[in-house]
Amino acid sequence: MMLLALLISVGWASFIPSAWAIYDLEASRANTARVPVGIIGFVGDASLGDEVEEGLRVLMADLRRSTLFHARDLEMQIAGPPDESLGRQLIAKLGADEAVEVLLWAKLGWNAGRLELTGHIYDAARGRRVVGKRILGTVEQLRTMVHRFAGELIHQYTGNYGITRSRIAFISDLTGHKEVYVMDYDGPPKRVTSDRSLAVTPSLSADGKMLLYAGQKSLNWNIYQRDLYSGSRAVVLDFPGLNTSPAWHLKGDGFAVAVSKDGNREIYHVTASGSLKRLTNHPGDDVSPAWSSDGKHIAFTSNRGGSPQIYVKSTRGGRAKRITFSGRYNTEPDWSPTDKLVVFTCRADGYFHICITTAKGRKTRQLTSGPWDDEDPVFSPDGRHIAFSSRRGGRYDIYMMNLDGTQVERLTFNGANNTAPDWADSTPAGR
Repeated sequence: MMLLALLISVGWASFIPSAWAIYDLEASRANTARVPVGIIGFVGDASLGDEVEEGLRVLMADLRRSTLFHARDLEMQIAGPPDESLGRQLIAKLGADEAVEVLLWAKLGWNAGRLELTGHIYDAARGRRVVGKRILGTVEQLRTMVHRFAGELIHQYTGNYGITRSRIAFISDLTGHKEVYVMDYDGPPKRVTSDRSLAVTPSLSADGKMLLYAGQKSLNWNIYQRDLYSGSRAVVLDFPGLNTSPAWHLKGDGFAVAVSKDGNREIYHVTASGSLKRLTNHPGDDVSPAWSSDGKHIAFTSNRGGSPQIYVKSTRGGRAKRITFSGRYNTEPDWSPTDKLVVFTCRADGYFHICITTAKGRKTRQLTSGPWDDEDPVFSPDGRHIAFSSRRGGRYDIYMMNLDGTQVERLTFNGANNTAPDWADSTPAGR
């Protein structure tokens, strides 16, 4: 029986927050009770001491960032599977004594030369193991392996894996050139382009396997597509002039892009079959398209009203509707997975910050503040977090925060400028 069903059966349904609850922009976020989780062992072979310590740290961080759980290390270090060494009655007693609803146990070892993570999840009230996983990989894949285990618990509550199976693409000038890097949501980064020129506005496909970006490797600004598994690359759009800010269609039907072949910049849909459909038609510049999850609308930035503002338009036609009205500079929109919210860069008090509004622009809130610039916001695949770039540390780095602007956390530490994050689910090699 799935853990979610077990929790409901013992009366814990009140602890299960909705994965898709619409954030109330008029009120402070309620302190939703987090499910108490006890870790009764993260153990390993004697040769894996450092890996065990790192694995426990990653697991605790994953559960904290999920916004669903409050995890404690019970420091028991049980050597073998608890259902074998303790039995159901002792597991249930342990859960009651420690006042936890869920117990986790994990072990690292070697299996035919490969690193193996064995992970168990227990319903503490009944003393029953409800999830058991064996995950194989390499030492370099340890972080990804632990993410996968943590994601199994999140999946029981929400039906998705949170951000544990997600990737972030971004631009970094670490090499002296602006190149595209990709990382698991918490690192480490891996460079995926070597153009030695300018790369901007990366976009990950919904499954995290394909990358689009605008680059100036030739004399023209072209759109490049890169397969993150095979490494193959191709030019997929090369109209004369500017071809920028590509955005994958979330249902797989090609991508949207801003191009200047008509004189000013307009937004087009390049379909999966290769046809070209114009989505905007206005004397102003229209840039930075973002698809709604159902593909029926785009949000974009336009100066058609005299200053950069966010607009929403049906992809079937009709007039674009402006949804930002506070401030004279609002840009870089991104839709939440539910299509209920739009996050964007806003300008206030002389700095760029992160703002959020409802899809119709009826309620707006500024999420960040301070004497620095925060830019390039993007929703996490589960809709619970926002990644963005910020100069609060002196250089630009990638940060993440909760949907309500709390728990701001830095994600990149390479000493370079890191900007323009894009966030997508994925299933990297080794999972």
